Amino acid sequence: MKKNLIGLWILLSFIIMGIFVTAGCTPGTGQKQPGPQAGTVQQTPSSEEMSVHILDIGQGDAILIGRAGEWALIDSGDVDHRTQMKAYLQKYGVKELKTVIITHPHADHLGGMYAVFQSVKVDRIYDDGQITTTSTYRNYLKEIKKRNIPYDTLKAGETVALVEGVPFEILGPVKAAKDGQGHPDLNNCSIVGRITYGKFSMLLTGDAEKEEENSILQTYRSHLKSDVLKVGHHGSRTSSGISFLTAVKPQAAVISAGAGNSYGLPHDITLKNLEKMSVSIYRTDRDGTITVRTDGIKYTLGKEHS
Repeated sequence: MKKNLIGLWILLSFIIMGIFVTAGCTPGTGQKQPGPQAGTVQQTPSSEEMSVHILDIGQGDAILIGRAGEWALIDSGDVDHRTQMKAYLQKYGVKELKTVIITHPHADHLGGMYAVFQSVKVDRIYDDGQITTTSTYRNYLKEIKKRNIPYDTLKAGETVALVEGVPFEILGPVKAAKDGQGHPDLNNCSIVGRITYGKFSMLLTGDAEKEEENSILQTYRSHLKSDVLKVGHHGSRTSSGISFLTAVKPQAAVISAGAGNSYGLPHDITLKNLEKMSVSIYRTDRDGTITVRTDGIKYTLGKEHS
């Protein structure tokens, strides 16, 4: 009986997902634009400041991007931190999210979406098109359908507007990654993208590991140089390869990790590699929420805890 119920859940998950998108790291059909050519800079008027808030959300990722009263969200933290996610939206006065992007469907990136749906209006949602059979993922799809929210998947080479005047160039996943058993490798199918605002740039990497980093290097090396790097996979040794860090060449790096987490993140080797490159390191487990502010020319990074 249990086997039959499990099989039914899996079948229902695929039927629900079929309403939205074909499985895999594949493109959708929403309104997106091709990415800019290598070496180009998105010029944006500097009359409005853009802010990027890497939220202190425990062992997970959640990033708020704001400009001119408009907001976007990339990932939403874990299920256990839904109350915090809701509190952050209230703190920053967010009533509506122009764009939500889920880099991949692991619970520590997707789990806060129920609080998001309950708290604010969501205009559109993008993810990487990967399917899981978890209740968190099934409920995410149900809420999208119930609220009739425009939904699409992203692939490398596309560009979407997070909010007006803030483009997000998608650099990964370049290809669908598989694990040793031939199943989708969710971390290495993470959406990786680069925010540009005037002359400022910031690279967001989800949980991309060295496999995806190397794929991106082969195709988009000339796109990677960024002022600020959101370090992949919470500072794990599985990410932030030397070649990748050298191509990004960030001046500052932000690591989102939970204080005292059981994984020992961020790993020492990641910190040492960043230190060797004289990169300024900011950590949510020690510094609290990290806020990047820029007018498109200059930028600052601020810590919640000094």
